[in-house]
Parts: sequence; C-alpha cells; structure tokens
Amino acid sequence: MKTNEFIPSVNFHLWEPCNMKCGFCFATFQDVKQTILPKGHLPKEEAIKVIEKLAEKGFEKITFAGGEPTICPWISELIKIAKKKGMTTMIVTNGSKLTDKFLKENSGYLDWIAISIDSLNESTNRSIGRTLSKKKSISKNEYREIIERVRSYSYRLKINTVVNRYNFEENMIDFILKAKPERWKVLQSLRIENQNDDKFDEFEISQEEFNLFIENHKLVETIVPESNDQITGSYVMIDPAGRFFDNTEGTHMYSKPINEVGVNAAMSEMKYDFEKFMNRGGVYNWNVNTQNSMNKITLSGGVASGKSTVGKLIAQKLNFQFISIGNKTREVAKSNKMSIVEFQKMCLMNPELDKKIDSEFANECNASDNLVIDYRLGFYFINESFNVFFKVSEDEAIKRLKKSVRTNETFHTVNERNNLFKNQFLNTYDIDVFDENNYDLIIEVDHKRPEQIADEIIEKYMLLFSRNGVKENNKKR
Repeated sequence: MKTNEFIPSVNFHLWEPCNMKCGFCFATFQDVKQTILPKGHLPKEEAIKVIEKLAEKGFEKITFAGGEPTICPWISELIKIAKKKGMTTMIVTNGSKLTDKFLKENSGYLDWIAISIDSLNESTNRSIGRTLSKKKSISKNEYREIIERVRSYSYRLKINTVVNRYNFEENMIDFILKAKPERWKVLQSLRIENQNDDKFDEFEISQEEFNLFIENHKLVETIVPESNDQITGSYVMIDPAGRFFDNTEGTHMYSKPINEVGVNAAMSEMKYDFEKFMNRGGVYNWNVNTQNSMNKITLSGGVASGKSTVGKLIAQKLNFQFISIGNKTREVAKSNKMSIVEFQKMCLMNPELDKKIDSEFANECNASDNLVIDYRLGFYFINESFNVFFKVSEDEAIKRLKKSVRTNETFHTVNERNNLFKNQFLNTYDIDVFDENNYDLIIEVDHKRPEQIADEIIEKYMLLFSRNGVKENNKKR
C-alpha cells in the first residue's frame, strides 16, 4: 500500500561491481547490467545529479551501498557533495577497502560506516561467498583491526549481519559487545526474484530459526532485528541506473530514471510503506553522535587490587555514582547462607545463576549515566564505557587482605579466588577477564596510594573524553 508520508532516508546502490560474491545478496543488479547499464554504474556526473535531486527533495540521510561502493573511484566526491547538501552520510561496505587513506580522505564528510559481518568463522564465510580473490575471507582478527581503524578516525560504527542457513546457529555476542557498534542490524536472508533466487534455497531460514539467532544475542542492547516482513517495502532504494526500486512484490520494481523525470514523479511509481519504515526503527539518532557520551568507567582486576576504594574516590572527584557487582554478589551469597568462595563454586556448577546476576546488574548500569562501576565484566557488558584493569602482585594483595576487615576473605583465598573468577567467566562466557587486551587502561597499583591511582585514571579518562569532543563538565569544582 502506498503512503503519502515521506521516508527521510534513502539507500543509493550506486555501484553494481563487488569484490565478494555473497550467495544471498538481494542487490546483485545483474538484470540492470544486462539490460540498460553494461558498466554497472552511472557516470560520475549523472550520479552527482541524483544526489543533488535527493537533497533538494529533503532526504535527511543517504546510505551509499552496492555492490561494494568503496570500489567506486569517485565515492569520496559523492560523499562530500551529499554532506555539503546537508545530508547525514553512511556507507555500507564489506570492509576490505577501509584503508587509512580512505578514512583520512572522508573524515568530516562521512558520518557512519556500516560493516557487513555475517560470520567470524572463515569456513562459514567461504560457504556464504563472503570472500575476496582466491577464496580468502576476512578473519576475526582482521575484522577487529578494521573496527579499531574506523574508531581511530572517530566514525560512527554500525554492523550489518544477514542471518542465513550457514550462520544462524553461530554466536557473535562476544565480538559484538567488544566492537560496541551504535547499531547492530540483523537481517533475515530475503529471497528476491532475479537477484538471488537461483541459489537462495541454500541460504533460506525459517522465522523460527531467525528468532533463535535473535534470542541468542538478546544481551546486545544495540541489536536491531529485521525479519523478511519488516524489510519488505520499508526501504527507499535507488539502483545503479539512478532509478527508485522497491521489493514489495518479491522482485525489484523500478521507476523511471530520477534524472529524467525528477524525484517526485519517480517515487510516485513506488510502493514504499512509511508505517513499516517507522515500526522497524527506521528513524533514530543518526545525526547525533552518541559515541561522544562515554560517561561510565568500569574497574576490573584481581582480588584485593583496591578497585572499590579507588572507585569511590573517582566517583567523588567526578561527581559520579559508585556501584559494585561485589555488593550484589555478596548479598546473593548471604541469602543462600554461603561464603563468597562457596557461592563462586556454585556459579561454576550453575552458569545460569551467574548470567542472571550479570544481566540484572548490566541492565541497571546501562540504564543510568555518570557511573563508576566495580565490575570485572564491565568491559563486556557496559555500553560506552572506559575500561580499567587494576594489576596487583600477589604479595601486595596478601598485604592488603591482612589489613582487611573481611574476616571470611584471607590471604589464603587470593589465588583460589582469582582462579575461580577466571574459570567462572571462561565457563559462562568464554572470555578471560585477566586478558589485558580487553581494557583501555592498565594500572599498576603496587606501592601507590588510592588518591594517586584515582588521579591517574581520571587524567587518562578526561584526555579521551575531551578528544572525543565531550565537555569536561562532570568534574566536581
């Protein structure tokens, strides 16, 4: 059903060529290439005209897609024109061409980078066809490096995942939580006639299988699921020939060229559904950089590293609230008439209890702002956080515990508790909380006063905070 409401976001599939051959791809545009556009793209001047007409119409956001848009030699020029015309700009890419040169050249003009990541398993990616020449796929570590590179240039990050027969049982939660995209769009593979229907049986999944993938990743708060029904008819799209197209009939229906008849006449031929666009969350804060709102500090480390003492000082200095997972865990242990060590052993036997505590605590933290959080898994569960690891020697930990008023936690339990923590989280989440690569800052705490440690953390935090463009207005005057 057509609607008179205006969808303010448009996807311009400007480039048919691609350096990967994903079997489920709904935008191969071989029909376009074989009939009216042998090169698979418009000349640069014609593409510029399309962008100018879209801006004049009032589109607020433009997403450049393909094919693989970074292959286009003049993509940077198109991005700059769109930005200068007042549109929020995004690119959807497989990430293979996100070089430092590209990221430098488009800094200040390209707002969002959406990276298509369907699997972290190279074998799965080869089965999908998400490979470069000679069947080479991008590895998990390479994806991490790409994301770090994107972050270093202050782009806003989105990740797109197409759930299909090959990946619907895989678990990406650890990778996504560490990558911290502002949006993780998870789409059900969609059959489109004359685009992917010749091989789609190999990739098709049921609604139940798609729901299973979503359920297995429900801890990711930024997940945006889109089923076949939600996708269909809810996107304003332009093909490489500069024509609007929709997918409401299970195939691509194309308008007359925008540069020939204008935006209004071309759009009038389409069946875009504004209500479906809104219901799938099509409008979000695309022009407000939430990456610059890092207002949580998480503290991790071994037993007796001084996290709580230092955390309270940091909270006082920054006028933040201090909150600790340890207090919550001790309350649960006490209610079960157990010592903290006994309770940790029970969690090893029953990971679901651990997950329940973590889920409740993480939801509480993510729903608030301006927090200092004593939480070994903070780097994993807390969104937009500055993550610190307290490194303490065994001798120093023993010395501190001897002075501690915790009668049930003595120096005899240091190694035992540290090993229990490590095994507990490896068993439950397959992550090592003692891996220093998980943190933004490693603090050596031996022979340092709490005030000295707190000041060092605040200095590093505020340096990153101000570099990301956030005013230093949380510090207590």
